[in-house]
Amino acid sequence: MSALPDLASHFRALEAILEAQPEGQNVEIARGVYAMTPRPRFRHAVVQTNLSSALKVRFGTGTPATPPDWLFAIEPEIRSEEAFSRLIPDVAGWRRSTTGWPDGDENPVTLAPDWVAEILSPGTEAYDRGPKREAWGLVGAGYLWIVDPVRRLVETFVNVRGKMIAGPVLLTDDVLAAPPFEGLSEPVAGIFL
Repeated sequence: MSALPDLASHFRALEAILEAQPEGQNVEIARGVYAMTPRPRFRHAVVQTNLSSALKVRFGTGTPATPPDWLFAIEPEIRSEEAFSRLIPDVAGWRRSTTGWPDGDENPVTLAPDWVAEILSPGTEAYDRGPKREAWGLVGAGYLWIVDPVRRLVETFVNVRGKMIAGPVLLTDDVLAAPPFEGLSEPVAGIFL
């Protein structure tokens, strides 16, 4: 009888390769699969900025006496040894009232985000829709939005027992009101270039 592979050791070996890469490289591990992806196009950065700004204005502001419930970050590094994954979402959000916020000095972050968004680029679409989407389910992210700047729509997913299940698709004429941001009134068209 052959021995089972030591997946945790394999994951840590992949992490050592990832950490040896030069600063600025887009390198991730999704469910034990090492991936190096190209830098996104300018259009991607505009959508990323517009989406995170809309969410911050509506859900991420507070007062000195009442801090916001949501904390948003652009491209934080998220690590889950249990899911053999080390991922960089385009935008991520943590809700104080559910999971809490991650330690601001921790990198990579080990607290799974409540919500993540992946903005598609031609060089990353297959990865974002395949291994990375599956990895977000295993990591424990509650919700995933896949934002398509070419088709100008947002696909939403909810985590059900570790699998990302498709939810509403938001078209250009819709508003960005989908779980977990039902109260958002920003038009979908407003995030695109």
